Amino acid sequence: MSLKHLIAAAALAGSFAVGSATAQTPAPLPSTSFNVVGSIGGLSMYTNRELPFWTDTVPKASGGAIKVQVKPFTELGFKGAEVFRLVSSGTLQFATTVLNYNSGEVPMNEAADLVGLVGSVEELEKVIEAIRPAYAKFLEEKHGIKLLGFGTYQAQVLYCRDAFVTIADLKGRKIRASGASQQAFVTHIGASPLNIAFAEVQPALASGVVDCAITGALSGYKSKWHEAAKFISPMPVNFGVAAQLANLKWWNSLDPKVQAFLQTELNKLEKSIFEQARTETQTGINCNTGTGPCSEGAPAAMKLVPVTPADEALRKDALTKAILPSFAKRCGPDCVKTWNDTVGKTLNVTLAP
Repeated sequence: MSLKHLIAAAALAGSFAVGSATAQTPAPLPSTSFNVVGSIGGLSMYTNRELPFWTDTVPKASGGAIKVQVKPFTELGFKGAEVFRLVSSGTLQFATTVLNYNSGEVPMNEAADLVGLVGSVEELEKVIEAIRPAYAKFLEEKHGIKLLGFGTYQAQVLYCRDAFVTIADLKGRKIRASGASQQAFVTHIGASPLNIAFAEVQPALASGVVDCAITGALSGYKSKWHEAAKFISPMPVNFGVAAQLANLKWWNSLDPKVQAFLQTELNKLEKSIFEQARTETQTGINCNTGTGPCSEGAPAAMKLVPVTPADEALRKDALTKAILPSFAKRCGPDCVKTWNDTVGKTLNVTLAP
């Protein structure tokens, strides 16, 4: 080969190398800034996952192109149910919200998290995967919302001021319940459901406005519910599913590269939240009762009320006779079909229209 051809071949090889390096270097993201309303401030989903995600992970991974202002809804004066509506209307650009807060208005919001439906985070993940595409389509078409991910708190359990041996003993008591299916469950056991914002529950327990309240095993500990509630049942009522939601019109206005970047990062956030939730139920029980290691602070001295076969039977009875029929009635025929084709198929349960 002549010197001329060698030089030409070397130049061509060099051009491939440059082209390959260029192809592997992602194009810089356009400068983008927006506001995020986070979940309950002070609880681990926000403090351990959402807050560092928006203030550290996203800015660093985007090379400083994406800047986010984030605050939990509890610091912004929202009660909870209105967050979903404000994202739908475009008043909020992006928010993480507990879906059952708005389930009275939008029954589909608790389709994956009905009381008594699943017994573990692993089961919950399977149900969420089953309904994700249909739920995303529903949000876009009916509410102008883009679904970008899910999250969950640990198992929602019962805290009570006064002693009980079985769940049936709670008949006649006033119980804080968030979401339509929790309220249906409380009604089924003969108690009175009260809808009280999370931040107001601890003083309501202390003053006797409510006798019992339902929330996450670790969430209640971190919010000092044990100062007034002295008895706790570890029976999982449901799980407190949350979702990362964006106003659809706002989302569609973002550069496609920014959309792709955020979706990729939010997928990672979802996985990390579910990983965290797997261990938090036991941690919460330990911290509330002192019956095991507590990594979150000084353990409290609540009395653990063991789950009895009667409790399990009552929860199953409530699901069959109250929760599912109530949900089907509120949800409507189209929603029932969607549920049967997704959640129902996964769990081998069929809703009657």
